[in-house]
Amino acid sequence: LVEEIARIYGYDRLPTRRTALPASIPAESESGVALARLRSLLVDHGYYEAITYSFVSEALQSRLDPDHSALALANPLSSDMAVMRSSLWPGLVRAVMHNRNRQMARVRLFEAGLRFRGQIGDLAQTPVIAGVATGPAHDQHWDQPDRAVDFFDIKGDVEALLALAAPGRPCRFEPEKHPALHPGQSARVYLDDRPIGWLGALHPGQARALDLDVGVYLFELEQSAFQNRTLPAFEAISRYPAIRRDLAVVVAESVTAESVRLCIEEAAGEALQSVQLFDVYRGKGVSEGCKSIAMGLILQDYSRTLTDEEVDRIQQGVVRALAKTLDAELRE
Repeated sequence: LVEEIARIYGYDRLPTRRTALPASIPAESESGVALARLRSLLVDHGYYEAITYSFVSEALQSRLDPDHSALALANPLSSDMAVMRSSLWPGLVRAVMHNRNRQMARVRLFEAGLRFRGQIGDLAQTPVIAGVATGPAHDQHWDQPDRAVDFFDIKGDVEALLALAAPGRPCRFEPEKHPALHPGQSARVYLDDRPIGWLGALHPGQARALDLDVGVYLFELEQSAFQNRTLPAFEAISRYPAIRRDLAVVVAESVTAESVRLCIEEAAGEALQSVQLFDVYRGKGVSEGCKSIAMGLILQDYSRTLTDEEVDRIQQGVVRALAKTLDAELRE
């Protein structure tokens, strides 16, 4: 109708003016890490991005995330898409099964999306990023030995992600149990003392039930952990030489290297620049149920060269703190 009125009135008689388009560019905080950056990093580490359905099988969902009840759909398309996913793992594991059934030996996938926990009226929709890895750690090459991907491979991938969000922020991996993960190869991820995700090996019982005859390793992190990173800031470089002291202590098998590192950092004070774990030993000379952890302490001052007496005093204080806190013994 409007077009007919304009035609009769005459297009040449209609007033013309520029369309008003106010510029409204929202501010983007520098403290946030873009999701595209996380995707690029995982692609650089050999992962492919997957996009799976938000609807999953109730049986598979209960296997991989039994601690959370899934929201059932009123009218599902099929039994394999009957509930909303409370984790991204069901879709990724199903993708692994699909690829393994088609002779794909090496599978590395990640996905960024929402997980749904709760019921209607109290449904939490949390953006997360998750990944799965199985098969050989590297593509076949004449210069590299063949080995399967392991826990520390996927832990390294998670650490690379967290390095984007947590430079200088306390981040740690605590050995905790998850019903879908191997009890001896699972860890909960903490950032600023807040749990943000899980990583570990798929439980052998779950793997057998899903006809997966290889080790499958999973991780899942909340995307909110990447929205409040510490911005890079200038730090002066000391003109004075650094001194390294290696320290090997015998601790109980249950004591983690992370707890040893934290104890050293607290006891050594400001002179400590970094702590480097370079050896873990079990065997002859170490009591049953114990292990030897060797760490290198890098000591440096910004105003002067540290003397041997000062370094010895710091080292002795560290040894006393380890003995008091972790019941550690200096290994001769």
